[in-house]
Amino acid sequence: MRASLACLLLAAVLASGCGAARPTTTQPPPAPPLAVYAAGKYLATVHPRHHGMFEIPAHLRIQRGRVRLLVAIPLRRAKRAVRHAIAARRTRVDLPVVPLRSSISIRPVRQVLQNDCEATSLSMLLTAAGVHIGQLRLQAQLPRSGPLDPEPVASSTLFRWGDPEHGFVGRADGSGPNGGFGVYEPPIRALAARHGVKLTDLHGKSIAAVRAAVLAGHPVLAWVGLAAGPYASWLTPSGRKITVNYGEHAVVLVGADSGGFFVNNPLSGREFWSESLFSYRWKLLGRRALALR
Repeated sequence: MRASLACLLLAAVLASGCGAARPTTTQPPPAPPLAVYAAGKYLATVHPRHHGMFEIPAHLRIQRGRVRLLVAIPLRRAKRAVRHAIAARRTRVDLPVVPLRSSISIRPVRQVLQNDCEATSLSMLLTAAGVHIGQLRLQAQLPRSGPLDPEPVASSTLFRWGDPEHGFVGRADGSGPNGGFGVYEPPIRALAARHGVKLTDLHGKSIAAVRAAVLAGHPVLAWVGLAAGPYASWLTPSGRKITVNYGEHAVVLVGADSGGFFVNNPLSGREFWSESLFSYRWKLLGRRALALR
């Protein structure tokens, strides 16, 4: 009897001991340090417990080879990005930025022929990509379209000449009865690719797309009209009627700020065009442009 009572008491003690034991909880490890970047530039490494002491700069200057950028960092959005990154236990965060100004170091080049502004502009763009080829060599490598000089067409008031979408039209040196006209972006883009340089076609895009490209540090070759005419129409070798602006010209955008664009003009060197002036001239040539990415 005493033995049975002792066993019961022992069992009760053991049961009480098991029931009284508190479950152990495992605390999560502290969040890892957070590397903070903005526009690809390292700013600091922030420890989660002290992230409130990290001062985010309002502006940031960035140098990338030929490109100098000024960007703003929206502080509220940046602080929110840091908090979310810490909560998600990430090791890196890229802060949001707003581009304000860009400057791309490309030396202006003057055209040596009357009508080789496209080849001259392309030579500047290729230089930015590390490919050095002179304008005359590029001009010689451009495909030609149509006869050198306009030819009459039987039973038509229009003459036959080349198609600038397919090759250079006329004489680059401006000689001949009608001189020359020029070339549009498809042959220029193909010639750049021949030399290993890829250009992004911005034809028909908005002025905001051009500004975004330049503010990101990408030079842009743009076709502009230096005057609102004169205009002329002719038939291409395929029989298609086209109308062109004889004020056609090509320039390179090498920077931007809130007021407009910095322009390498093959006729006159470095210039500044307001956004409204560039937009007007760009629309005269059908909003044609190529960006170096």
